[in-house]
Amino acid sequence: MLEAMVKEADIDRIAVPDGYDVLDATALGERLGLKRDTVLAYLSRRNFGRIPRPNRKLAMGPVWFERTVEEWEKRRNDE
Repeated sequence: MLEAMVKEADIDRIAVPDGYDVLDATALGERLGLKRDTVLAYLSRRNFGRIPRPNRKLAMGPVWFERTVEEWEKRRNDE
């Protein structure tokens, strides 16, 4: 049997630098008041006026850094 790479008890001990919390499409949608499917539709159309560009594309899907979303919201509100 394979041992877990990270033990459950250690998860809260791993520090994440400020602003680098990760949002998936569901979390981004909740933050922006959109459904997950809407976020993914905008992403597939490359409609980056409605959502920010993802920071990374992982096997599980796109992810956004919290800091990037905050900066995108600020720029959008300034316009």
